[in-house]
Amino acid sequence: MRDVVIAITAASYSGNKGAAAMLQSSIRQLHNKYGQRLKINLMSVYPKGDKEQVPWDFVNIVSCKPEQLLFVAFPLSILYWLFRWCPPIRWLLLKNKILKAYKNTDVVLDEAGISFVDSRGFVMNTYAFVCAAVPLMMGVSVVKYSQALGTFKNPWNRFLAKWILPKLSLICARGQITYDNLAGIGIKDNVKLCADGAFTMEDEPAAREMVDKVKAEDDFYSDADEKLVGLSLSSVVEKKCTKLGIDYAEIMADFIRWLNSEGYKVLIIANAARIESEKTRNNDLMICDKIYDSLEDKSMTRWYHKEMDAEEIREYIGSCRFLVASRFHSMIGSLEKKVPVLLIGWSHKYKEVLDFFELGQYAIDFTKLDLEDLKNAFVTFVGDEDTIRANMDKNYDDVMKSSRLNIEYTSEVIDKIVKNS
Repeated sequence: MRDVVIAITAASYSGNKGAAAMLQSSIRQLHNKYGQRLKINLMSVYPKGDKEQVPWDFVNIVSCKPEQLLFVAFPLSILYWLFRWCPPIRWLLLKNKILKAYKNTDVVLDEAGISFVDSRGFVMNTYAFVCAAVPLMMGVSVVKYSQALGTFKNPWNRFLAKWILPKLSLICARGQITYDNLAGIGIKDNVKLCADGAFTMEDEPAAREMVDKVKAEDDFYSDADEKLVGLSLSSVVEKKCTKLGIDYAEIMADFIRWLNSEGYKVLIIANAARIESEKTRNNDLMICDKIYDSLEDKSMTRWYHKEMDAEEIREYIGSCRFLVASRFHSMIGSLEKKVPVLLIGWSHKYKEVLDFFELGQYAIDFTKLDLEDLKNAFVTFVGDEDTIRANMDKNYDDVMKSSRLNIEYTSEVIDKIVKNS
């Protein structure tokens, strides 16, 4: 049996730890199925960081920064498609490392958490298009791992989506809202409904030992089961709030003060972090620093300024009684750990996942973020704790099964291509 070569795009280990969780989950499940035959090309936007953090020796890091993809690989892939009949030109074009990696790939797995969404604008939707278009130009099948898509009311976004998405071998819609969005523009035949792939990321014993050691050495965690609230902050939500004149940092700092006054301890969590970068993209360290530094009394709050692995973050979340989250995949980790979660989000991607657990009402639209409303929402949320936990228990197994469908459906595409090659 020959090797199975998979390229993974729109995900990385460095930066967004939600993407890292999806990577870990998908790679481990693919390795469980294909064993030593599996080879991965990770098309990385953070090649330096990913080379340092990748835990698998069969994963090859290919530098695929946005500017390399948009301005070099994309036009070269068009030339490749036009002159694919000409061996000398093909040979020359394959000197490009991105094109070469795709040419030697069986299937491309696109693990963007969200794509082709009106609110993301011209640049990001064009980038999502190019991520799929380049491998398609190379004659390689593309699968969209579970993710949110739509709405498609913007003409440019609608045009790109309707042109490229029907050409994909498989689209895993992350929830019913995404599924309906795709159906609304006539895309049904290649769509399957699957829960987020990060749900099935396995726990890492070393991460649990690390977190347990921290907790054992700090009295702060002595009553964590009863009094610890995790607070996942987001540079993305901060930026969106700033555009609307909402002071996200001040509101969240005041919310911590209020939680402390109510007897709750607070653990600040950065679910996206790039420790060596001062840029805010995929990096919540700065907003976490800003809010933590503004607190006069830090005795009832903990914040660790470091870049954690996805498994370590999930262990900390599992130590909390509640989580208030502005990052999507901290929500996923909370649901996987059966920790009740209250969301402050910016798209349908939050609600459609909470709906799997019949908890869609616990998502707050960032455009309505207000301290008093947030406090009231938290009080209601805590009062509903028993119902929330019952709904998580009731739906948990079905959601995990739905998450595993990502690999089951993807493997069907892979096996068909490998068999016919």
